[in-house]
Amino acid sequence: MAFPESLVPHGVLPSMRSRPPEAFTASDGDAAEGGGSALHGDDNPWGVIWSVGGACWFIVTCSALLWMLPASGTHTEHGYVLSSAARALQHLMVFLVAALAYRGAIALGWPQRQWAQARVVLLHSVMALAVMAWAPVALALAGGFVDGRIAEMNQSFRLWLQDPGWEYWAMPMRFFLPPYVLGLCAIALVLVSRRHHREALRAAELATACAAARMAMLSAQLQPHFLFNSLHAISVLIDESPRQASAMLARLGDFLRHALESSHWSWVDLATELAGLEAYLSVQQMRFSDALRIAIDASPESLGASVPALLLQPLAENAIEHGRDDSGAVLHVRVAASVIDDRLCIAVNNSSPRLRTDLSPADYGHGLGNVVLRLHAAYGDDARLTIGPDPQGGTSAYLDLPLRDYAVTRLQRRDLA
Repeated sequence: MAFPESLVPHGVLPSMRSRPPEAFTASDGDAAEGGGSALHGDDNPWGVIWSVGGACWFIVTCSALLWMLPASGTHTEHGYVLSSAARALQHLMVFLVAALAYRGAIALGWPQRQWAQARVVLLHSVMALAVMAWAPVALALAGGFVDGRIAEMNQSFRLWLQDPGWEYWAMPMRFFLPPYVLGLCAIALVLVSRRHHREALRAAELATACAAARMAMLSAQLQPHFLFNSLHAISVLIDESPRQASAMLARLGDFLRHALESSHWSWVDLATELAGLEAYLSVQQMRFSDALRIAIDASPESLGASVPALLLQPLAENAIEHGRDDSGAVLHVRVAASVIDDRLCIAVNNSSPRLRTDLSPADYGHGLGNVVLRLHAAYGDDARLTIGPDPQGGTSAYLDLPLRDYAVTRLQRRDLA
């Protein structure tokens, strides 16, 4: 872009009307947001902005310098044409502002709700216009301090404070909007590609961790004494109450069937997970009779959420085993699930005993440690398990998980496979 386009906005070099813009053809701005929340989840977006975005702007700058090289640093009937050094400085200053806009675009991500999408599009437009508004200012500064055109720089600033007309905005939009959009699209594609790569690695880690967890559950984590005690209780009930023994055996079979069928999937919906947990808790209820009370409460919107298979059984087992005592008091165990601020929140709590402070991860046993490992494999650092005192008494195991629709998760895992 020539220097007189800012100082003399109504005059354009004749050769510039027939020449192509300084940048390649712009892609559709919506493509930059195709990665959705993948943009928001990148650990080091600045590295991508400086490398990928900088490469795009470097190509555009070189093209502009070569295009304007014959007229660089000369006077025309329309005014002074920037030198190559001043033009390079202008592009550098515009890119630095564009880099801030790129970082803001990454932070915005791409939400799922339509009204939020409209807000993001509006914010993108505002950031792009801010970069375009900075381009004439950078032009004047580069011409004034590099080429010594102080008078023209002051004239350009006075024009900028007044109403410069549509031509003042048309030229920056023509020459800097395409490279801005090009850089945004390139950055978005790299970030989305990185996210898919991380998801693929996570899927492999989750499959390995899930297989290990299933084996541990059917051997050590399920604990043979649970099966032995259940079978012993059934044998006692056969003579005393054959109908109750039959019911307990059926529920034990339901739970074992759920555990075996879960071996085919790394993820299940919460409704399926709770159905298997209910079968497990029913066996425990029959074992301890009136000494144990079970309650399961899940909000309707949480039932379709995706969770790692066999995630809740170790938490429920932990609540029962550490809550039982010889005092004869009734142990209440409650499982609650709800959606809060686009997060899936699951709490497994018992009525006693009550911890004084949150339990340190270093104090977790094998079962809880296995849950933590599976959460990390499934969600990275975006999931948390907290074991601590419950406000209503007793101890609570609290899961804070990203909200993911099971149908979408299953399609994504199928594509990765």
